Amino acid sequence: MPTLLRFTRRYMLPYLPSYAAGTLALIATSWLSVTVPFEVAAGVDAITAGAPGEVIQAHAWRIAAMGVAIIVIRTLSRVLYFTPGRQIEADLKRDLFAIILRHQPVTLRGYAAGDLFSRLTNDINMVRVYAGFGTLTVANVVVAIVMAGGQMLRTAPDLAVWLLVPVAVAFAAVQLLVRRLFVLIRRMQVEVAAISEEVLASIRGMATIQAFVAEDAFQARFDGRNEAYQGTSIQRSQLRALLGPTLTLSTSINLFLLLAVGGPMAVEGHITVGELVAFATLANYLTSPLRQSSFLISVVQQARAAMERIEVLLDTPPVRPELPSPATPPAAAPAISIRGLTWAYPGSDQPALIDVDLDLPAGATLGVFGTTGAGKTTLLRLLTRLDNPPPGTIFIDGTDLLQLDLDAWRRVASFASQRPFLFSETLGDNLGLGDPARVPRAVRLGALGPDLERLPEGLGTLVGESGVRLSGGQRQRAALARALVRPHTVTLLDDVLSAVDHGTEHELIDRLEELRAEERTTTVLVSHRVSALQRCDQVIVLHDGRVIDRGTPAELLARDGPIRDAWLAQQAAETGGAP
Repeated sequence: MPTLLRFTRRYMLPYLPSYAAGTLALIATSWLSVTVPFEVAAGVDAITAGAPGEVIQAHAWRIAAMGVAIIVIRTLSRVLYFTPGRQIEADLKRDLFAIILRHQPVTLRGYAAGDLFSRLTNDINMVRVYAGFGTLTVANVVVAIVMAGGQMLRTAPDLAVWLLVPVAVAFAAVQLLVRRLFVLIRRMQVEVAAISEEVLASIRGMATIQAFVAEDAFQARFDGRNEAYQGTSIQRSQLRALLGPTLTLSTSINLFLLLAVGGPMAVEGHITVGELVAFATLANYLTSPLRQSSFLISVVQQARAAMERIEVLLDTPPVRPELPSPATPPAAAPAISIRGLTWAYPGSDQPALIDVDLDLPAGATLGVFGTTGAGKTTLLRLLTRLDNPPPGTIFIDGTDLLQLDLDAWRRVASFASQRPFLFSETLGDNLGLGDPARVPRAVRLGALGPDLERLPEGLGTLVGESGVRLSGGQRQRAALARALVRPHTVTLLDDVLSAVDHGTEHELIDRLEELRAEERTTTVLVSHRVSALQRCDQVIVLHDGRVIDRGTPAELLARDGPIRDAWLAQQAAETGGAP
């Protein structure tokens, strides 16, 4: 089924009553518009025949009344057509945003942020124009040609045929240009997305760009993308410049034929002078919809290209292996078992985790230690199902993680990532995420009390893009507090203490212990600081994706190995002495 037909059935059909009412109003407008010229013709003939003044005045009053009616009904038709366009725009944005929220990172990795942003803005705007102005123009062109052509055929069939032939030829010529127009529009949409991505990336990395004095390089990159878009845009404008005159030429030819063919017919008495005037008015009346049709072709092609890009996201099903019959996650802190877990990122030949095995009892805390690239973050991403593990490798109270309802699992599993992300809202909004009642407790759990006194507006402080107005430690503690304050039974923390001083680290560890005692959660704590792992029930050491050591913190500190080496090195760094 063609893209626009699928879109019409999916989004426009629910608004059929409004479109139908708008079409009726449009038909009434067109009927009045093509009737006025013949009322004028009757008045001209009446004047020519020397009719009484009251007869001529009656024609004038009827023309005035029809003019007022045209204004009112034409306005109504536009309201009835444009309103569904705006509503469809809102429906599309809602559906597209909802599906983006449900997609897994493995799907979204295939799109740049700027490209997604372009689909949610530029592409949807093009579809909205099609659903509102585009459909109005289609109906207006069809109704105008039918109404005006019908009147002309009834009055003088031979003359009408002469005048309608150029219109048909012009439409045929335009079709030769449409295919090229579609190609250019598709290219422009890709180039707009590239510009959006370049701008977003530059804004996010502005501090780095300025610190490394790389403004010229980024300006050159932006200029290249901008010039590519400019070139394609000029080509499209040149093509559209051909469309308008091609159709306008048919109107000019009509006027020539009206005089060349219709003039002698009026002289010979086949039509009256008034009817010749009416034909001239109708030919002029057709000019507007013919010009609109050249723009309409562009609108339809843009909407088609935009809808194809939007459909890719709308119709790509989220990666949900647990459907259609998901299992319910445990209501209490669960036991976690991992068996032979080997996993690689899509497109990578090197596994990030290799043959990992472990058992974590319900309510216990597992520490995960390892150097950069060891696989620590990957393990947490699989536990949260930000990426899906292989079947039969991770079990929650004996149930395969892939069988658990993903939404329900994420409600009971709270994750604080290694790279904290804060929304460009107030600190209070970031901590509560829609629930202001959580904020006071979040402040305590994140040890943020002293920071609030130093921030200009306390909890009302706008943190900026990704929390740029906060220090690294403040961002990390805010993200940690946000994760801890929400009700959960599984706590997954990815190196969330790396940017805090040791005094704050001990305070936060105390908060974690209190929370664990109060709510009894099963916890996985990733850290490169050995001091943060000392209260864990067990610790595993990862290296190149493999578990190379495991035991209690005391056991690992007592024997030679990565934990003891790291502990001695960290102690030496703190005291300024040799390890």
